[in-house]
Amino acid sequence: MAKKNPSSHMTNIDNISNIGNINTITKTQTQRRMTIADVAQLADVGTMTVSRALNHPEMVSDALRQRILEAVETLGYIPNRVAGGLASGSGNAICVIVPTLNHPVYVPFLEGLYDILPAAGYQILLGTSEYLLEGEEHLVETFLGWQPIGMILAGVDHSPRTRAMLAQANVPVVEIMDLTAQPIDINVGFSHEAVGQAVGQFLLERGYQQIAYVGNRLERDTRGMRRLNGFSAALEGAAACKLVVLNRDLSSSIQAGGVLLGELLETYPQTEVAFFVNDDLAAGALFECQRRGIRVPHDFAIVGFNDQEIAAQVNPSLTSVSTQRLQMGQRAAELLLARLRGETLLANPIDTGFQIVERQSTCQQRSRDQKPKPRRAKNLNTVNPNTVLKEQQTHET
Repeated sequence: MAKKNPSSHMTNIDNISNIGNINTITKTQTQRRMTIADVAQLADVGTMTVSRALNHPEMVSDALRQRILEAVETLGYIPNRVAGGLASGSGNAICVIVPTLNHPVYVPFLEGLYDILPAAGYQILLGTSEYLLEGEEHLVETFLGWQPIGMILAGVDHSPRTRAMLAQANVPVVEIMDLTAQPIDINVGFSHEAVGQAVGQFLLERGYQQIAYVGNRLERDTRGMRRLNGFSAALEGAAACKLVVLNRDLSSSIQAGGVLLGELLETYPQTEVAFFVNDDLAAGALFECQRRGIRVPHDFAIVGFNDQEIAAQVNPSLTSVSTQRLQMGQRAAELLLARLRGETLLANPIDTGFQIVERQSTCQQRSRDQKPKPRRAKNLNTVNPNTVLKEQQTHET
């Protein structure tokens, strides 16, 4: 046996001996990346045999595959998926791009994907666009370099370059969380404009007139803007209904919801109800109301969106909109796998629907004789001056 060089941990694997049924390294494991050729040499087989054993185990005997797996384990070999994808024209990665992981809205959707895709032999590569079209474009370009077998994108709004890259890549694409009449390929989601219209009608039926829509970074959030468009359309035909829109350049959080509620009531203290762009903001507004001694829903009502767990757990519980995100993820994965099998989709787009979940933060019927308690002022020295406030007086049609 060759002596080890004590001055270096680097070795080569030229010296190997055969012990039993498998070759073994006679020096310490090299620090360079192991290749399929190294595995083949150690297992005393050809590289094509190693490839078959790892990728198509049914093509080799159990004994031979076990010998190759022992060599893989000994060397710590990790298959080069990029090289394998280039050789075969595709890999086993499915790339998923969502806007953010700052709040748990997309967790149920991702759980739906993980329920199905790994069991089918596919791995998920995840990226976040931070609600920026150029962010999504950069991720699509990067992910396509990994030769993915498919792509899943949140939303239906993409840059022209993103659309061109996806068309050129010729891989299945699933757009989720929204609906469009002209999907890139497969579309699974629900209509945000219909959500806004339904919530607007819901509040009108309960007698609310001084109404607000409260969001953050709506310039980036196209789905939030679609809900606002539907919400505004539903209120347009209501006489004496006033709509206020408050938008701030803030990250979505419970704390941000309190800040937005404070500014809304300072600027428009007559507001009776606010529809928040998500449940984090709605919960923050509820806590701020409690700090100020404002009774919910008697003095001020709150509606959230997404029906996250917090909506049902706070007291009073929050009226919100359930959007079936877990089922949406599962359905998106199933349709992508069907497309990979060459199956024809019978329906596209797929509307997963939504449901308004009425809880304690809204009144069943608001009386016009109801007198709200005075809203105590709060120190707003930290308020960002870049706030965008828009007031819209609706007119009878």
